[in-house]
Amino acid sequence: MLTPLRNMLRSPWAGGIFLIVIISMAAWGVTDIFTGGSGRSLVSAGDRAVSDRVFDSTLERVLRTQTDERGRSMTKEEAMGRGIVDRLYQDLSRETLLTSYADKQGISATTGAIADRIRTDPLFQDTTGVFDPLRYSQLLDANGYREADYEADLEAEMTLSRLQRVPIEGLKVPTALARLQAAYSGELRGASWFILEESQLPEVTEPSEEELLALYESRKDFLREPERRGISLIHLTADDFISASEVTEDDVLAFYEAYKSERYTGPDTRTFTEFVFPSESIARGALGRIAGGAAADAIETALSTQERTGRRELIANDRLADQVFSPGAQEGSIHGPQPVGDQYVVIRLESITPGDATPLEDVREQIETELARDLAIGYFYDALPQFDDLLGTGADLEGIAEGIGTPVLSFAPVDANGVTKDGRRFLPLVTAPGLLQMIYAQAEGQNTERFGEDESTWLARVDSIVPERLPAFEEVRDTLIETWKQDQKANQLQAAAAEIEALIASGDSTLDQEAAKYATSVESLPRPITRTNTDLQMPRPLILGMFAANEEGETFATAGMQNQMIIMQVTSIDRPADETLDILAQSSALEIQNGVAEDLFAAYVLGISTDIELNTNGAAFEAYKRSLVTEQ
Repeated sequence: MLTPLRNMLRSPWAGGIFLIVIISMAAWGVTDIFTGGSGRSLVSAGDRAVSDRVFDSTLERVLRTQTDERGRSMTKEEAMGRGIVDRLYQDLSRETLLTSYADKQGISATTGAIADRIRTDPLFQDTTGVFDPLRYSQLLDANGYREADYEADLEAEMTLSRLQRVPIEGLKVPTALARLQAAYSGELRGASWFILEESQLPEVTEPSEEELLALYESRKDFLREPERRGISLIHLTADDFISASEVTEDDVLAFYEAYKSERYTGPDTRTFTEFVFPSESIARGALGRIAGGAAADAIETALSTQERTGRRELIANDRLADQVFSPGAQEGSIHGPQPVGDQYVVIRLESITPGDATPLEDVREQIETELARDLAIGYFYDALPQFDDLLGTGADLEGIAEGIGTPVLSFAPVDANGVTKDGRRFLPLVTAPGLLQMIYAQAEGQNTERFGEDESTWLARVDSIVPERLPAFEEVRDTLIETWKQDQKANQLQAAAAEIEALIASGDSTLDQEAAKYATSVESLPRPITRTNTDLQMPRPLILGMFAANEEGETFATAGMQNQMIIMQVTSIDRPADETLDILAQSSALEIQNGVAEDLFAAYVLGISTDIELNTNGAAFEAYKRSLVTEQ
């Protein structure tokens, strides 16, 4: 009795049997027989629920792909601050709602469909294309998945995909509508234009005193100066300690040797024998002899054999190339069969020749810099307790700076946006997270709390407060004169463009004649364009104006760059011919169908939300978020 059972367990079909058993257990709720968990549901609907354990493991997998601005791994606490935790909660709530509805309608992905999806996924197959249960478990473990969680995620993904197809199944776009959309998007138009510059118009006159006073009264809100504050700041970073970081020769050598193969050695070359077969079954029949080391010319069923030496570009099939040139590939390993065209290829890896190593001297400076940076980070964190001790004794900013060996930076008064009266911005003030908000919450002479992020910390003091004020008329006279002139120039430019537009529309002038009046030239599109054509990088207002025209010859004016107006004339309108419309209508129908399907699915989700009761446990979710602060 035991012998047949052992033989069955060694067969390639055993993996599939185990897989179905595992998924069946998950389907009946037997998913946590080996591990515990609080079981606290954050959201539920019907028989579906998301526990705090599942939510936490999902968040951990999400954070594997998330980094901060410096490319470092993001913590759960940082993810919470950036809204990632809340967005994940919303996504899982929506998923729970929809999959519960699918359960009710009987359209959820079945155990068999999930098992088939996993069995046929190339990621979980061995080098011969057979599902490998061990590889399956190892890959899930490496990516932070328990098997039950992965299969539950896969079931949800497949179920949601089925739901999303429901609205589109019955859609059929009428031919007339598709042709109308095709005519709209396939229409070609040409245009010519010239640019009218503000500098090409007469100089404006000087404003009168009455005009300046009226402008002053109308612009008081804009002229009012906001409150500004003078600031002194200590900004301590790991970079401040780099000069004190002493890197020894032994440190450099040890680092180089430790990372030589990983970072300082070029790609290796590999020698392999490539066997080409007419079919997969014939290729599989020869695997045993190939694995046994048979000579290439001894495999009579192969259409051809060839020994090759080089890099992964030699292998046409990407999956084979990944396997043969993977870091874990061993000499003598067999890979394939995999399709290449209408044939099947098996590869036997014969030998591996390591790549050339970069000499130490070529990377010495890079290593020294990296090691010095690492030491500086350590010194930085060593200095923080002293920083806090000095702060706790009541030392002023200058005393703290002297104690930790860093300067005090002082800045002219800035507003809440970090801008001085003359429009300057100081980088240290606008890059420190939350500094200006803290500064504006303190009284004059008071310090902020010490704050910061990894490898950087700040402490600031309010040195002075300059109250909000409205400057007197005489203080801003020059500004008012310049503002008045700019307004007059802009109005003059608009009026000139409108006059040109009217002259061309009436037939009293042409685009070329008007361009000549202002000593400029007419430009034209190199070829007609469609509404969606973007390769010419035309401003959107010009494209909208071109296609708003009802007939050739229509002229319009629109703003260009600063102090410019563009006078454009539509020179050609070419609509698709009937035979072309039939071809364009096919893709237009698909675009319409997809767009309508998206709208229908959105409406479908609203309907589902009234049919399924979604229970959200806000208190449990808030408790989970509070736990993230203390877990780091």
